[in-house]
Amino acid sequence: MKETGIFYGSSSGNTETVAMKIFEWIGKDKSSVKDVADSRAGDLLYFDLLILGIPTWGIGEMQDDWAVFLAGLEDMDLTGKKVAIFGLGDQESYPDTFSDALGTLYDSLSETGCEIIGSWSTLGYEFVESGALRDGMFAGLVLDEENQQQLTDLRINDWLKTIIPNGKSEGQPSHI
Repeated sequence: MKETGIFYGSSSGNTETVAMKIFEWIGKDKSSVKDVADSRAGDLLYFDLLILGIPTWGIGEMQDDWAVFLAGLEDMDLTGKKVAIFGLGDQESYPDTFSDALGTLYDSLSETGCEIIGSWSTLGYEFVESGALRDGMFAGLVLDEENQQQLTDLRINDWLKTIIPNGKSEGQPSHI
């Protein structure tokens, strides 16, 4: 069994690209990556660490595949699991609902008994409101592939070092 399960939903391909970067950083021998469209909530039980990626669409909407997947979480017990979450949003076009779907994912996971790790600073982002905020921090890593793509690899690298402290320290893929 792989230690880390990376699950994502993606319509445009951006969240899938980020999930694959995370997969490469952790390594294929220690992780597995899955599209939630081809998975069921019970698949989360097979991993010790979960990394879940969700994009926000339009005015704070959740990506369609995640809406279906989250329905399966309602009665799930993830006690003992560590879960890190990341979300994609567009802070210039949607500054009032920036990465709101990440907050929805956080709220759904909060009721499963898991330990959510990997909150992220709001420094370097320009937005008005975000449903992803918890105690002044983002509930997980937030990326903006539309306006700050040049920061994505650095942010992924820095975030992964906080959730996998004994992970790779050298030899990451050259794009990370």
